[in-house]
Amino acid sequence: MANCYCYLLYVLGYKYPDYLFRSCLQMLDVQISALQTLFNMLRELCLFYRRAHLRLCLEKLKGLVPLGPESSRHTTLSLLKKAKLHIKRLEEYDRKAVHQIDQLQREQRHLKRQLEKLGIERIRMDSIGSTVSSERSDSDREEIDVDVESTDYLPADLDWSSSSLSDSDDRGSLQSVCSDEGYSSSGVRRLKSQNNHKPCLGL
Repeated sequence: MANCYCYLLYVLGYKYPDYLFRSCLQMLDVQISALQTLFNMLRELCLFYRRAHLRLCLEKLKGLVPLGPESSRHTTLSLLKKAKLHIKRLEEYDRKAVHQIDQLQREQRHLKRQLEKLGIERIRMDSIGSTVSSERSDSDREEIDVDVESTDYLPADLDWSSSSLSDSDDRGSLQSVCSDEGYSSSGVRRLKSQNNHKPCLGL
């Protein structure tokens, strides 16, 4: 720092002895050479790490890009060109996939709306079916009640008809017997009256 200060004073016009000025210049030359050496070492180190990083990236790129059977013969330029084409294909696939996803989402929304409509229609049809079945059951109950009420009067009618038929049969058989034996209805009545008067005579 002192040497730099002395050199600055010399540049500005201040006079120093020659030996002091020469010593300052020598020290400056040593420092400059040391700085140049350090700079060169840092630059070589940066280039080394950059080449190593580039080599590693190229190896990874070979694993990502389809190179074919002769992958070992590809140069860096051909590898970069194929990587560029592969990136373009991937972008095209990405656009197609996005378009297909949008189309599938639209179809999904459409199918969802149709499913909701079908659910509403099914609920409506179930309600209609339940009302129809309830009406049928009510009508069946009414028919059964009507049949029961109509059959309540059948036995009496049947008894009356059977009794009338039996009475008519008895009368017909009696008339036929009387006609066969030669008795008339008046004779039959007289016989009945005589039979009724016989106990009175015995008393």
